[in-house]
Amino acid sequence: MSLDDLVVSTEKIDTVYVTKLLGNLNNFTAKKCVNMVSNALKHGSVILDLEELNMVTTQGIAAFRTLSEEAFLQKRKVILINLPLSVRQAFQMSGVKNLFPIANNEETAFKMASRSK
Repeated sequence: MSLDDLVVSTEKIDTVYVTKLLGNLNNFTAKKCVNMVSNALKHGSVILDLEELNMVTTQGIAAFRTLSEEAFLQKRKVILINLPLSVRQAFQMSGVKNLFPIANNEETAFKMASRSK
């Protein structure tokens, strides 16, 4: 997989969208990620599974900030699961760690997504 590859797959389960990111979130792929997740947010809350996200650059961090704003405007939630250590570190260093709730597993994420804001 090259630096400009990001696979975004979304599955609807009840009223929640589970979106998996596979690859790299950078200046080549950030717009694709924002567009696909924003589209899901129009219809329900989103659980973002980051288990197979290899790398997040500053442009990727900016994409997460945009998604946080979009979720707020849509009155939806974006819940993160399966954050690799490298992504956790990037979030901590950039100050976006507290923008999203982080669930320990998918079951907990579904409970969080189902609760009203």
